[in-house]
Amino acid sequence: MTAQQLAKLNIKGIKIAPPYGRLLGEPEKNAVIFIWGEKGAGKSTMSLGLADALAAHGRIEYIPAEEHFGKTLVDRVKRLGATHRNLNFTKWKSIQSLKEILLKNRSFACILDSISVIDANAKETVELAQWCRENGIMFVMVSHATKDGQYKGNTSIAHECDIEIKVTKEGGAETEKNRYRELTSIAVPFTADDRQVPTNTSVEDNSDDNRENPVDTPFKITLKELDKLHKIRSWKRINSMFGSKMPCYAPKHSGESENAHLSIRYTADYPKKRYIMDLLLDGHLQYQACTEGKGGGLKACWKKLVNKYGDLEIRIYKQDHAKVVLGAKEYKRQERALGKQETKSTPASSPAPKTKKKPVAEPKPASTKQQEKTSSNKQPTTKDISSGQKPEQQIDLKAAKQSQAKLDAFLTKVLG
Repeated sequence: MTAQQLAKLNIKGIKIAPPYGRLLGEPEKNAVIFIWGEKGAGKSTMSLGLADALAAHGRIEYIPAEEHFGKTLVDRVKRLGATHRNLNFTKWKSIQSLKEILLKNRSFACILDSISVIDANAKETVELAQWCRENGIMFVMVSHATKDGQYKGNTSIAHECDIEIKVTKEGGAETEKNRYRELTSIAVPFTADDRQVPTNTSVEDNSDDNRENPVDTPFKITLKELDKLHKIRSWKRINSMFGSKMPCYAPKHSGESENAHLSIRYTADYPKKRYIMDLLLDGHLQYQACTEGKGGGLKACWKKLVNKYGDLEIRIYKQDHAKVVLGAKEYKRQERALGKQETKSTPASSPAPKTKKKPVAEPKPASTKQQEKTSSNKQPTTKDISSGQKPEQQIDLKAAKQSQAKLDAFLTKVLG
């Protein structure tokens, strides 16, 4: 195929219902997705919810290789409301058996949960992913994390995938790699209510995919509190919590964004064992932490930064992002506090105290001499003009008397 022929191709991605669409973007039909995380973080919840969302496009084969058709799977299906007619569950037998099922049923996608327990090595798993790609089948594989906080398995698995999603114990899912959109994160839906789509939104019309869900009053967290809530393992992870946009992994971008109010830049000179972390405010360097030797590195630099700017406050204006960064407990606490503030500030909630109306004193009519004295025209002096004062206008005595009479009649009627 020539370059001109390739340029004429119009390959459209699929639209996925929120909140999964906000995380994945619009991937191709034969995309390979890799989901991993620590034990109990919510990987299976994330993969099952995604499977139900993908079922709008065709038949889904979900292979619960880890828990089989047990009570935990049934409870999860009920909790998420994952009951789409195109969602099917298949027992794991072998790779060859799975291929036959996918071709026979003309499946749209295959979700394998998880690759850590099947009788296949990394090479065979990658080959299965490539086979699915060649046959136009979306392949989603789930894996566990090691004690070091990395995914279990060969690095070739992550290289093969188009989208890499890490599920955290704080209840969030964040993209470590995505060929279809900028890296972002969402809160993993744990119930059917969390997955509810607005009535005016459908899979065909995914206008809600990039909604900002802003709040009038921001959620708040300091760097010290952030350090306590999360395990800091990557400067990209820090930037994602700050809300920075990360266009790509290129060194020139370094994770920071000109649009981000607060962001981190990390530079590591491994041969010299020298590590530098920069704190950027509105794109300008505010502070630089430097560590050297065996005791240096990302965590050491981050610790220095927290010691120096621990009280620096991060303001989060998006609800979804606040849930991921603050965690469920802190998010609900701040939400309740914000709700109380709004109730206090609403005029309708607190009726104004009743005050007794005092009778308005009837003004004394001005004497004729005073009226004549007032009516005399004052000529503007040099002092008045230099000071910028406007010369007084001539008063119409007849109009003034009529106005005074109307006012007297009104006061007599009100007070009578």
